[in-house]
Amino acid sequence: MFTLQDVLDMAAQIERNGERVYRQALARTDDPELAEMLAWMAEEEARHAAHFENQRLRLAGEEDNILLEELGRLMLESIVGDRGFSLEDVDFNQIAEVNELLQIMIDFEQDTLQFYRLFQSLITNENERRELRRIISDEEKHIRKLLTCRDENLACHKR
Repeated sequence: MFTLQDVLDMAAQIERNGERVYRQALARTDDPELAEMLAWMAEEEARHAAHFENQRLRLAGEEDNILLEELGRLMLESIVGDRGFSLEDVDFNQIAEVNELLQIMIDFEQDTLQFYRLFQSLITNENERRELRRIISDEEKHIRKLLTCRDENLACHKR
């Protein structure tokens, strides 16, 4: 039903949405430590979006049915749109500590990860499923890094 290219489109959009939310929050904060963390996370999201877009371009032209590809893309676009998942309800002006911000970032990454996992069973091509597992693994590494920063009270953006 869906192809890896569809999921890569969705993944890039989710990451761009996250970047947008972090940059908007960055523009509204006066706390230098929070600002530094938000800027770091926005850059991480932008880097992830570029990675997913590059993967999609690498796979371009391998689709057999252009109509099905477009249908899948439109369906995913309607699902994702400009949503930032758990970031939509966050009032970044109320965040007082970096660990609180880290937990919000962890929640967003976990939402994203869960969304990607939903598509594992919908992709029938085994090579594409393997690639999706790599994407999921990358997101899991990001979550582990954020958890370590939160739990050890570290500045992730300086590591």
